[in-house]
Amino acid sequence: MRRSVLPASVLFLADLCVASGSVYLAKIIQRYLPELSLPDEHLWIKAIVFAAVMLTSMYFQDLYNWKYWKNVSGLSSSILLGGGVALIVLALAYFIIPPVGLERDLLLMSLGSTLTIAFFLRWIYLKLMHTAYAGLRVVILGDGDNAKFLLTEIRGGGYPIFFEGYVGRNNWDLASRCLGDVDDLSSVIEKVDPDILVVAPDGWRGTLPVDDLLHIKLSTCDVIDGPTFYEQITGKLLVEELRPSSIIFTEGFMSSPFQDSLKRGFDLVLSLTGFIVTLPIMLITALAIRLDTPGPIFYLQPRVGKDGKDFKVIKFRSMYQDAEKNGPQWASENDPRVTRIGRIIRKVRIDELPQFINVIKNDMSFVGPRPERRFFVDQLEKIIPFYVLRMHAKPGITGWAQINFSYGDTIEDAKEKLKYELYYMKHRSLWLDLLIIFQTLKVALKGRGSQ
Repeated sequence: MRRSVLPASVLFLADLCVASGSVYLAKIIQRYLPELSLPDEHLWIKAIVFAAVMLTSMYFQDLYNWKYWKNVSGLSSSILLGGGVALIVLALAYFIIPPVGLERDLLLMSLGSTLTIAFFLRWIYLKLMHTAYAGLRVVILGDGDNAKFLLTEIRGGGYPIFFEGYVGRNNWDLASRCLGDVDDLSSVIEKVDPDILVVAPDGWRGTLPVDDLLHIKLSTCDVIDGPTFYEQITGKLLVEELRPSSIIFTEGFMSSPFQDSLKRGFDLVLSLTGFIVTLPIMLITALAIRLDTPGPIFYLQPRVGKDGKDFKVIKFRSMYQDAEKNGPQWASENDPRVTRIGRIIRKVRIDELPQFINVIKNDMSFVGPRPERRFFVDQLEKIIPFYVLRMHAKPGITGWAQINFSYGDTIEDAKEKLKYELYYMKHRSLWLDLLIIFQTLKVALKGRGSQ
């Protein structure tokens, strides 16, 4: 059984219980105060409203993603900001719908206890995530470059994984302990009892201890190969180890006509709704661009769509006119070509809103790989293996790569983005699309990852 210490789902359930329970606890405490405390038959409704606002504000402060609070100072600021946002939203909700409001004393006691317990739950998580009590206890079968890569990448990413050690020849280059030789694999695994055995040898093709691995798989723990382990933990594909056979003989990368029709209906509903809801914002943006700098309001740029077909993406102009008179360039941090208004609308992704029209026209999907220009596609196809695979899906306004990685302006950045895009193409589903859209809202509101 895999052991996990307070993953996001457990933290969410714990916060739900704490937030709703703190309202009842505050009511019990209130009864012992000098002031008169009247019974409240609608307290359960007030507790639900309080908990819903608290959990939403904590989500938007990234308190369910440990990557953004790797230390106590970061955690403290996120908790305080989350509490402040929740207090403002609750005050507004209580003003609009007074019957769901908590009394001032109840509200402050509930808020204080919820934030305090939320802080200590995450503080405990930080203390345990890199110990033997971490999310997964892992043993690696291998003693070469593949094992070294996994140890470096997973530890460097700060993932809640505890490596018990590796099985193979003793190698001082590996920053982990040698648990024994391959001949002792079964006894080592039985003694250590890990959650996962990751098979990541160098050049052992045809010499793997298949009988031992089968026995371990059926009786002791899960057995997976290195690329699959990397994919499950990081949310991206290991392009360096990708083989045609791993695409041909694996599930994913393809969608049925029913899935395509469902996604198209989903795209139409979302894009039409989004266009109507954001129309006032787009009108204000258009006016601001017109007053800020000379030039057109919209920017129509040729991009490469599904199956390599060209189309014109519609965006609000965020750069000075003739910004690419010297040829195509990647956007960079603090790009001098970006206008004052452009810097703002890029930060909160408003420049992408006209792409609702591209989705309605069926040039794009709501979620998919980022559409690139032909100039860069032709370059990257020659340099990055399997880059062409990303063009077997319609490009999207947002995507798995966009929420997990910044725009980037180098070949290595493009390669890293491809890892995320291929992961999405392998695992795409309506549920993953919904997750990406919800995450995109948070990224846009926090202005993260834009240039």
